[in-house]
Amino acid sequence: MHISLRHILASLSVAALTSSVVEAIPTRIQRDSESSLLTKRATDSLTRADFQNYASSAINALQKTYWNTPSGLWGSYDNSGKFSPQWWPSANVLTMMANYYGKYPTTATWMPDVFATILTHAPAYAKGFLNDYYDDELWWVLAWIQVYDATGNVTYLNTAAAIYEDPKSVYGNTPCGGLWWDKNHAGVNSVENELYLTASAKLANRLPAKKNSQGQGYYYSQALIAYDFLITNTTTSMNPSTHLFNDGISMTTCKNNGKIVFTYNQGIILSGLTELTWSTRSHSYTAIAVQIANSVIANMTTSEGILQEKACEPNACNGDEQQFKGVFTRNLAFMVNRATGMDADVLAKYRAFLALNAESIIRKDTSSDNMLGLVWSGATKPVYSVQSDGSALDTLVGAAITALN
Repeated sequence: MHISLRHILASLSVAALTSSVVEAIPTRIQRDSESSLLTKRATDSLTRADFQNYASSAINALQKTYWNTPSGLWGSYDNSGKFSPQWWPSANVLTMMANYYGKYPTTATWMPDVFATILTHAPAYAKGFLNDYYDDELWWVLAWIQVYDATGNVTYLNTAAAIYEDPKSVYGNTPCGGLWWDKNHAGVNSVENELYLTASAKLANRLPAKKNSQGQGYYYSQALIAYDFLITNTTTSMNPSTHLFNDGISMTTCKNNGKIVFTYNQGIILSGLTELTWSTRSHSYTAIAVQIANSVIANMTTSEGILQEKACEPNACNGDEQQFKGVFTRNLAFMVNRATGMDADVLAKYRAFLALNAESIIRKDTSSDNMLGLVWSGATKPVYSVQSDGSALDTLVGAAITALN
């Protein structure tokens, strides 16, 4: 009996309220794959191979449109050909590509050249991948960890560890604890503190032998401190009734500021909690992650189950916000593949969610030249950017690497 993706999601969501790199890139988009996908009947479910093929085609198109070899970054070109780099979005595109390469290396043999180019060229924009924003720095930490996971090259892991030292050196120095968003101390937000937890937990699992002066795990101890700040203390920016994170905390009260709920704040922490379960074998961490993920699926989607940045879609998302949704789907996919002890029905729900969203992107949110837009359910005036492209690709890759067949 055929059961639709929407049926699976509906049945499981009831309880949740809650060399030259350019030369190495293929010179032709895989339109044969694209055509075969788009001519499938709407009632047909796409397979793992479909998602992989389509992701490959869209990655090639992204690379031709937004990549700049001299800077080692992605960005946009104006009509005169002048390139404007996108700094932290480039870290996210790199993470997405490494995620793809780790699963399908033979289909993207040019990607290691891109990784190496970024490592050598991008620091001209920000020396050592450091700038005035701790969240930017931590995006690059996570990107290089993903490249290490994909390639096994310890140079990338060492790069991540070196960047990490800058935010670590000031962690806990705000009046409320945790990490400042920036070096001018404009505020304490969810994003940089979730990134710090996740980066700490990932480094702890990859460099477990490193100890602090008390003989504790150097990174693991930091992950636990960040966990307390984000989850168990009164400083938490999580709403206990919805299990969703607001954008930050009030510097007057050191409590949830009640401001905007963005999808990426729900996604970043999923990987950190999953890594903590991996470290400790305690399922209490992934239990929280499941609450968060279920609440996103229940509360931050369209009536058809398509993820939506409700704070700004369809016409008011800035460049940063166009990146956000893919952070959630990427980390949800990581949780599916990495988590231990998760119920089979929960895993099925998340696979179905990723597949449903990927199918919607393919059928409703893709231009004729393989650009991927902001509104995954389709828009009358589509928005295309390197951020929207990378975000949607996170979902296509996530569907490919989690699909069972």
